[in-house]
Formats: sequence, structure tokens, C-alpha cells
Amino acid sequence: MVDTKRAKSRSATRETLLRAASQVVIDRGVEALTFDAVAQKAGVSKGGLLYHFPSKDALMRSMVEQLIQDFEAVVQTEFDQDDAPGTPGQWVRAYLRATLRFSQQSLALVARLSSIATSSPNVLEAAKAYESRWHQRIETSGFDPVKAAIIQLAIDGLWFSEVFQYGTPEEPLRTQVVETLLAMTRSPQ
Repeated sequence: MVDTKRAKSRSATRETLLRAASQVVIDRGVEALTFDAVAQKAGVSKGGLLYHFPSKDALMRSMVEQLIQDFEAVVQTEFDQDDAPGTPGQWVRAYLRATLRFSQQSLALVARLSSIATSSPNVLEAAKAYESRWHQRIETSGFDPVKAAIIQLAIDGLWFSEVFQYGTPEEPLRTQVVETLLAMTRSPQ
């Protein structure tokens, strides 16, 4: 009983620290991500922060992992609410819709964190693992993997254009692009 409470408390503290770190990055950029800034934002001691994240790299890696977990939860919700359950395009539709629904705050965080991709490539290991799981789902779903890749690249391109506020199609073109991609998920081959 005591161990369960302690584990829940540690988990809640860790989540608070990750949210505080994310807010520091969103508000001031990756360069402002210091143990002092995160500890102050979270209202904990620097030692308390270091207990959970022994290095800045570990903190950033955990931030990326949390972002991916949040996204996977949105994908799962979209999958569960799909209007054509059990069809080969269900995972692709879920990914497409989740990508469009992902929060503006998450968009801001991704935009800021993208700057670490070249300087700390190991931070992106969680993203690579997610990508591998995603491709595995598609391969086992019966949906054409080439078609899935085309849809994924198109929606990711739209998403990144919105993240970086560059090259985003105006309405009604944006809606037409999304509707065309959704229509492509209805025929698996």
C-alpha cells in the first residue's frame, strides 16, 4: 500500500516536471531549458529534479517520450471512434485524424524541440521506435504500405507546414487535401 502511494507520487512528480520542462521550452526555447528553470517552474528543488532526470539529455528524451505517448493516446482514441471499424484503413485514418487534432501546445513544443534533432540525435530514439510500431501496425492491417506511406508523408507535410507556419495551404484547399487523403484510406489497395 505504501509502495503504491509512493510510486503514484513519484509518477505524478515526474509528470509535473515534464510538463514544467515542456512549458519552459514552449515559452523560452530549448536553450532556456536548464535544471534551475525547470525546478523553479515546477516548484521543486534542483535536487528533486535531478532525482528523476540525472541529465539534461535524459530530461529531453523523456519529454519526447511523453509527447509521443500523448500522440499515441490521441491515435488510439481516433482508432476506437473510427466510422469503419475493422477495415484495413482504420489505423491510417486514426493517424491522419490524430495528426490534425494534436494540440496547438504540442505543435509549439515540437517546433521548439526540432532544433535538438541534429545536436542530440539519441533524444529521438523514442520517435524512431514509434515510427517502427506504426509501420508494423500498417503491415499487419492489410492496408497497402506504399499507399499508407504516401498518406503519412502528405499529412506529416501538412502538419509540419502548420508547425513552422510555412507553406500551409489556404482554405478550402486544405480541407480538400484532407478529404482526399481520408478518401484514399477507404480503399486498401
